[in-house]
Amino acid sequence: MSTGVVAGAAYRDRALVSRLLRELRPWWLHIVSIFGLSLLATPLALLTPVPLMMVVDSVLGGQPLPPILSRLVPDAAERSDQGLLIFAVLLFVGVAVISQLLDLITTVLRTYTGERLVLSVRSKLFERAQGMSLAYHDKVGASDSAYRIQDDAKGLQYLAVDSVVSLVTSFVTLAAMIYVTAHINSALALVALAVSPVLIIATRVFRRRLRKQARGVKNIESGAL
Repeated sequence: MSTGVVAGAAYRDRALVSRLLRELRPWWLHIVSIFGLSLLATPLALLTPVPLMMVVDSVLGGQPLPPILSRLVPDAAERSDQGLLIFAVLLFVGVAVISQLLDLITTVLRTYTGERLVLSVRSKLFERAQGMSLAYHDKVGASDSAYRIQDDAKGLQYLAVDSVVSLVTSFVTLAAMIYVTAHINSALALVALAVSPVLIIATRVFRRRLRKQARGVKNIESGAL
């Protein structure tokens, strides 16, 4: 592949990203809020196995609590297995309730932001379609414009509200889990990371082919109308 073709593709990608950022500018506060709420899921995910660890290691195994947990557990609960078991159960229920509430708030905010974003994009696309000449609509068909307004407008919602936020949140969660695993067993952490280069190489290899096929599918769906 020539250098000019690669440079042209990179320029189109930058132009597309710049245009998408302009469309997302009115909704940046909502997207940042969704991102912040999604990041809160990382410490909650790391807290989920803690009650089970307390029961297995300290209640059944008789081992002392780690220093960080010992500072959080009341002295009365730490001195007896029954009190420690009750604290572990309450901690498990508390983490589950907070996780569900966080999921509810995030889902509501994500749905609101995504639907308003789609409505804004559809309005602009509809206004653009009305401004196009009759010769254009005769050439491509009115169904193509309807498909762009109805289906393609959702792409910005998937990208900004779902894909990017989920990608960053998953990366942070993965990094935190690898950090915790490395403190427990460094060899186990290296085994978990061994698959990462393969996934990165596969993504780079198949990225262009998948993008081309996705565009082909969109054209077929538009033509089917």
